[in-house]
Amino acid sequence: MELFDIAIRMETEGAAFYRDLVAKATSEGFKTIFTMLAEDEDRHKATFEAMKANSDVPASTSDASVRATQIFKKFSKEDFLQEEKQLSVYEEALEIELKSIEFYSEQHDLVTDVKQKRALSKIIEEERRHYDLIDDIIVMVERPESWVEDAEFGVRDDY
Repeated sequence: MELFDIAIRMETEGAAFYRDLVAKATSEGFKTIFTMLAEDEDRHKATFEAMKANSDVPASTSDASVRATQIFKKFSKEDFLQEEKQLSVYEEALEIELKSIEFYSEQHDLVTDVKQKRALSKIIEEERRHYDLIDDIIVMVERPESWVEDAEFGVRDDY
């Protein structure tokens, strides 16, 4: 199986995973965020399909992280407390994003077409933003009181 077939399968599974999270989410804010992530995965899949067909690679830019920041600012502590039961699923999402980043990064040097290489770099960036977003969700769900009281989205503790 070649790079594009694997990537298409990974993105299809990722989109399905996020759509499953939409069904399980307890608040409209989380449902919106997971819908955005699923749509990003669909765009990535379309990019890989175009790369496989050796056709023009569609432009793909995601603003999911920016929109998620705006959604999080409207959340209350209770929104995060209700999501606590989903923590293991969010950790699984983090692993999925990490595997995508690692796989695409390994394959980046194997791609020879300049446009395809650029598209793959953009997808890697988006997957990293997805990873950071899911990581932030995990932090907020684990520590809702400290996040809601005094933290700004995206600011992380030094460990």
